[in-house]
Amino acid sequence: MSVAQNRSILWDRIFVYGFLLAPTTVIFLITWWYSLDWDTVIDVPVFLYTGFLMDHFNMVPVRDFFTYNLLTTHEVFRWLYHFFGSSNRGMRIADTSILVVILPLMARMLVPFGRRAVWIGAIGFGLLHIRYGALSYLQRDYLALVPLSLMVLSATAWFGAKQRLRWILSGFFCGALVTIKPHLIVGGMVIYLYMIMDRDSEEPLNWRQWGSRGLSIFFYFSLGGCLPLLWMAAYFAYYGVLGEFVRTIVEFFPLHADISGRRSVFEPGERLPYLVYMTLLVTPWGDFQLAVGAVTGVALFLFLPGFDKRERRFGNLMLALLIVYLLYPCLAGRFYEHHYYPFRFFACAWLAFCFRKWPSGTPVRVNVFSRAVSAYIIVSLFYSDPSLMFKPVQTLPSSIAPEPRTKRIATWLERRLQPGDTIQPIEWGFCGIIHAALLTEAKVATDIIWAEGLFHHLSNPFIQDLRKKFIQDLTENKPRFVIRSKMDWDYMSGRDCSQDFEELDALLKRDYFLAIDSRDFRIWEHNDSPTADEDRARAPDDSNEKRPVDPQEFSLE
Repeated sequence: MSVAQNRSILWDRIFVYGFLLAPTTVIFLITWWYSLDWDTVIDVPVFLYTGFLMDHFNMVPVRDFFTYNLLTTHEVFRWLYHFFGSSNRGMRIADTSILVVILPLMARMLVPFGRRAVWIGAIGFGLLHIRYGALSYLQRDYLALVPLSLMVLSATAWFGAKQRLRWILSGFFCGALVTIKPHLIVGGMVIYLYMIMDRDSEEPLNWRQWGSRGLSIFFYFSLGGCLPLLWMAAYFAYYGVLGEFVRTIVEFFPLHADISGRRSVFEPGERLPYLVYMTLLVTPWGDFQLAVGAVTGVALFLFLPGFDKRERRFGNLMLALLIVYLLYPCLAGRFYEHHYYPFRFFACAWLAFCFRKWPSGTPVRVNVFSRAVSAYIIVSLFYSDPSLMFKPVQTLPSSIAPEPRTKRIATWLERRLQPGDTIQPIEWGFCGIIHAALLTEAKVATDIIWAEGLFHHLSNPFIQDLRKKFIQDLTENKPRFVIRSKMDWDYMSGRDCSQDFEELDALLKRDYFLAIDSRDFRIWEHNDSPTADEDRARAPDDSNEKRPVDPQEFSLE
C-alpha cells in the first residue's frame, strides 16, 4: 500500500471517528443527562396508570378496567411502575432502561454493515429518540423495537446451524409483537419470506420443493408465534374474561380504527385519500435529513457492486422492513410520531450504511459522496443548534400542553383525598386528568379510564352498552370526584359523535355539585364529600360564571 493510500485512510478515519462519531457520542451522553428532567406526557402516564392499578390494587385488564390494548402493553407498564414509580424522573429512567436494551440489539443487527455503521446507527437512533421523541417516550411502538430486533437477529444472526430453533424463536418474537400491537405483524411477514429465501445451497428448487420449504417454516414459525398468543388467552381465561376480551377486539377495535389522526370519524370515501396523502406527502418526510440518509444508504446498496450473496440478502431484508414500516401507520389510520418508530429504526440503519468503510477499489466519487452525505446529516441533525442538547425538539403547543393542568388537579386532589376515596376521570389523555390520578395514587371508580370511547359511534350497540354500564357503575360506586375535560382534543368529531351525555349530566346534577369550573376542565364533588360544605361555599354559582381562582388552591409548590 502506497504512502498516499495510507495517508488517505488516516484522514478518512480522522474525519469519520474524530469529526462525526466521537462528537455525536458526546452529544448523545450530554443530551441524555439533561433529558432525565424532561416531561413525559399524553399516552405514557395513562398506560402507567393502568400499571399502577394492576400493581397496587391487583386489577386485571378487561375484568376491572375497559381496554382495547393488548396484554403485553399493560404487563410491561405494570412492571415499569413497580420498579420506577410514577415521577417524571422515574419515567425517564424507565425509558432509558428500554433504550439500553434496544441499542446493543441494534448494534448487533448492523454488524453486516460494518463497525462504523454499528456505532453511528446505535448512537444516532438513541440521540434521535431522546432529542426528537419527547412525545414518544415509552410508547408501544418504541417498546416493540425490543422484540422486533430480537426477531431480526433470530432470523439473521443466531441459530444458523439450528434451523428449527431459528424458525420457532423468530415466530415467538413475532407473536410478542402482536401482543403489543397486532399490525406490527407486517415485519413478521417479511421475516417469514426472508427465511424461505435464505438458504446456502446453490442447488435450484422446483415449485414443489419451495412449497414444502415454505410450509415447513410456516409450521415452526407459527408454533413459536402462538406461544405469546396462548399466554394472553390463558391469562384472560384464568380471570374469566376471555369472551369479553374477544368481543372488545372484534366489536370495538374496528370502531377505534375508524378514527383518523385528526380525531374525527372517517366519512364515506375519505379514508383512502387521507392515507395516501399522509403516507406520501406528509409525515415520514418531515424528518428531512433522516430521509436523505436513508434514501442515500439504499441507493448505495442497490447500485454498487461488490456485496456477496449473504450481504445482499441481509440488505434486501432491511430494505423490505424499511418499506413495510413506512406503510405500517396506514393500517391504524393514524400518523403520530410514535407510529413511525419502527420506520425510523430501520431508516437509521440505512443512514448508518453511508458510514461504512468501503473496500479498496471503490471509486473515489463513492467515498466522497457517502462522506459528504454523512457529514451533512450529522451536522444538520446534531451540530447545528447546541441548545438542543438541553431541551426537547418536539413539545406540545402551550395551549394543549397538559403539565400545568396535571399539577393543578393533582395539587387540588392531594389536599382532599382520603384513604378509600375514588375519582372518575373523563378524558382521552390530553387534559392531564389521568396523570393527576396517577400522581395522587387515586383509584378509578368505574372500569372506564380513558373515556374517548364513550363519545363516538354513539348508535353502535357496543358503545351504547359501554355508556349504560358506565352510568350504572358511577351510580353504584359514588366516586368522590368526577373530573371531566372540556378540551376538544379529548373528544371525537364527525359522524355519530357528540360530547353530550345526558345520563351523565343528570347524575352529576342530582348527586354532585360543581366545585371547580376552569377553562379546560370541571371538577364535580359528591354531595356527601367530607369537604362538600367548604368547597360548595367557594364553588361557582348556578350561572356557571367562572369565579376568581384562589392562588392557594392551585399552588404548584
